[in-house]
Amino acid sequence: MKDNIVMEKIWQESDLLELRIICGSEYITANQTCYIQSSALETIRGQIAEYVENPHQSRSVEFGDKHGNHTPAFSMDILEISASGHVKIEVDMEIEDNDTRKHRCLFYVKSELGMLERFGKRLKKLIHRDIGSQVILNEVG
Repeated sequence: MKDNIVMEKIWQESDLLELRIICGSEYITANQTCYIQSSALETIRGQIAEYVENPHQSRSVEFGDKHGNHTPAFSMDILEISASGHVKIEVDMEIEDNDTRKHRCLFYVKSELGMLERFGKRLKKLIHRDIGSQVILNEVG
């Protein structure tokens, strides 16, 4: 996988979803799971929409809490858009191989503003879609 973020719905009970997140760049591919409430997913969709409206200001988006006794967390720092219209996203993925939550993987995923906008809009749809449904950042078509 090169330069992409894939979020797949793998479980849902009422308002709580479990997502499998797979991120890749030219150097690495990593995956993790995280739990998120549908209301928080809507908030994240709104944060991405705000970035799209003002891409000259970076924005941080967090799925879960990185500190304390919580399930694994995932975050994206969407950096200021480049002069050529490209967007660089620093993903921070938690590697769930210890009890102290100290292993993380950080790297950049490249995209474009239109693809990020479409990704944000599709995130909300995961709430009502079937298990196995995916939202893909750099999906063509």
